[in-house]
Amino acid sequence: MPEPRRQERLATIITAHGLEVATRLLKEIGRGVTALEGTGMYTGEARDVLLCAVTGVQVSCLEEIVRQADPEAFVIVSPAEEVRGRGFRPFEPPS
Repeated sequence: MPEPRRQERLATIITAHGLEVATRLLKEIGRGVTALEGTGMYTGEARDVLLCAVTGVQVSCLEEIVRQADPEAFVIVSPAEEVRGRGFRPFEPPS
């Protein structure tokens, strides 16, 4: 019987406080974060664009961490069809 699928999500976080948000996500919910450099096209200001894969139950914790660190942040949470790697499903060897 196949293992039941978890409800994984990909959070995209646009913030002026990337280091604080990323550090708290790592420490408080145990999820890694990838940071990209971005620019707010409306303001022209530098922003960090953070990518973080989480389980469905971790979304509310992620949102609260972001809210506390940067109430002006922009957060997009999307369903992730599949997440592979540490903390999720391992990569399968080729058949």
